Amino acid sequence: MYKVVLPILGFEDFKSLSVEKIDDFFSFLVFDEKTKITVVNINVLNKVSFDFQIDEDVLEKLKIKSKENFDTYFCVVSQEPVEHSIINLVSPIFINEKEKLIGQYITSEKVDPYLASIDKCATL
Repeated sequence: MYKVVLPILGFEDFKSLSVEKIDDFFSFLVFDEKTKITVVNINVLNKVSFDFQIDEDVLEKLKIKSKENFDTYFCVVSQEPVEHSIINLVSPIFINEKEKLIGQYITSEKVDPYLASIDKCATL
């Protein structure tokens, strides 16, 4: 189980969750037996360039001291056809695997909404 130290948008009442890995890129955040969301690891987005700053208090809550201390994921909204699915690049989810901490961070940077479409992700 992971302790939620920064609330996940829409799931603010959950204080812990589990992570169910699907493959090297996709995972489920499992809140309870009926509630889970799909997330994609930032490494799948190798054709998309974006950068964002993380506030110091966020780094402290997640016990992040370097880039090696955490993984970055983004929520996936699946749609039919799959090419219309989107990835939320504005609210990354950080997972500190060593400390079993997780939280969502809302960036202040502007992101081109077309960058997040599934068809732009070469690895998918």
